[in-house]
Amino acid sequence: MYKSEKKNMSIAVHPGLRRILLTTPTQESLSTIIEYQLFEQPDPPLAEDILCLLPSWEQQALAGNEVLPTLIQHIYKHSFNIKNEKMIEANLLRIRILASTPGMISFPALEIQEHLVRFLQTSDSLADLPELEVVSFSEKEIQPLSSDLTRFRLTPHSRRYIQNLFHPERREAILSVLAYIVKNYPLLSTCRQAYALMLSLDNPDIWGNHPFCVRLIANRFWDSKLRKTKEA
Repeated sequence: MYKSEKKNMSIAVHPGLRRILLTTPTQESLSTIIEYQLFEQPDPPLAEDILCLLPSWEQQALAGNEVLPTLIQHIYKHSFNIKNEKMIEANLLRIRILASTPGMISFPALEIQEHLVRFLQTSDSLADLPELEVVSFSEKEIQPLSSDLTRFRLTPHSRRYIQNLFHPERREAILSVLAYIVKNYPLLSTCRQAYALMLSLDNPDIWGNHPFCVRLIANRFWDSKLRKTKEA
């Protein structure tokens, strides 16, 4: 018991050790973090460390670091102050999904990040890909939008309604499909656009106005209309 307490104290006096262990996560460094409960120590603030590490973790996730998803889940479980940091949360979600998706990217991610607007041009068309058909909306969910979608004009009320359709589980499902496209789609231009889309969806509050999200719902609406026409 005495040795365990002494070990914990020796870790606590090295404020830079946690960041060192987090820089390039491995099974060994993760085991050390868990053993010494480093996320439960108040100083230094974990949010500051993560902000510094996000760019490196992004690259590691795109390269397929398999330890990152487990590490991020451990952070969520044991560091409550992170849950109040929306920007950090959104980045960690993307990184976790990318790291969980098999494969590696074949394009320079930094170029996409630095010229995001350019790569987002026409990216809403990715909603037309068959891979996105796994993301479904029930007829009951889409029905209140039928009039606006038929007129190709959404009211502010409809956009707020659309925002509510993209609950956390659905957002994660969509990001997971995009991550698969980023790493596995045969057309490089589409891979780049999918990654740009993931970056542009960092803020959960803008999904109701995002062209890609609106097009995704419109596609499901017209798919439903076409199916009914064929059944009639």
